[in-house]
Amino acid sequence: MDCQTALEILDCVRPDSDDLDLPEMADARAHLESCDACQETFAKNQSFDRAVANVVQDVNVPDGLRSALPGTRNSRRRTVLRVVSAACVLMLGAATWLWQSQPVQFTEADLLRQLPIDLSATDQFDKGFEFALPAPWTGNPRLRVGREFRGIDLDGKAGHDAAVAIFSYSPSRNAPISGILAAIPASRVAPLPESGTFAQADAQYIQKDGRRPVVAVWRARDTVYVCLVLGSAADLEQIQRNLSTAAA
Repeated sequence: MDCQTALEILDCVRPDSDDLDLPEMADARAHLESCDACQETFAKNQSFDRAVANVVQDVNVPDGLRSALPGTRNSRRRTVLRVVSAACVLMLGAATWLWQSQPVQFTEADLLRQLPIDLSATDQFDKGFEFALPAPWTGNPRLRVGREFRGIDLDGKAGHDAAVAIFSYSPSRNAPISGILAAIPASRVAPLPESGTFAQADAQYIQKDGRRPVVAVWRARDTVYVCLVLGSAADLEQIQRNLSTAAA
């Protein structure tokens, strides 16, 4: 069973119930036990369903429907499905409200695709969220980060979702290395980067605006950072190595 099929079946599982133990859930349950990605998605869906249920918990089941509940186990299952279907109309408004109130999340690929190289068309960052320069990007005389961060919109809604600035690193002998540093709240990124420091973040090439920059993505506390270098992986690794040595 693939992930999509399993998750479609698991959508029928009510939060805090024994629905997952039903025989017809056996294949989906087996897949869930062996798939970390589906376990994470299932847990999120259950949490969302639980929140929706709390909103509509005061909705009463009509007396006629309650009195019609049969006694056999199979009949009860069919009745549960009918009750859920009848409640969908009432739950739709609450579910929509909850969904719209949640901030849009982005994958790492989304960030890299929308991260600009040219900041000339961006506005001054609106300071819609707080962040600090990542360690060890402060107090290094060879590293200069633009005084003014610019803001970018990722979800089409009002307000900036990420802050970006130009930086320049001057090696001891070679020409300066320039690039873009971006910061976005960790709550807006899913899944979160595996790397917890700049020095440990893997270098990866991407295609952007006809160029092939190299990037590193990592998380520090409640912020996800992206370092985009307009050069080679060796240039990025040199910055990682030298900043790490300087911090030590």
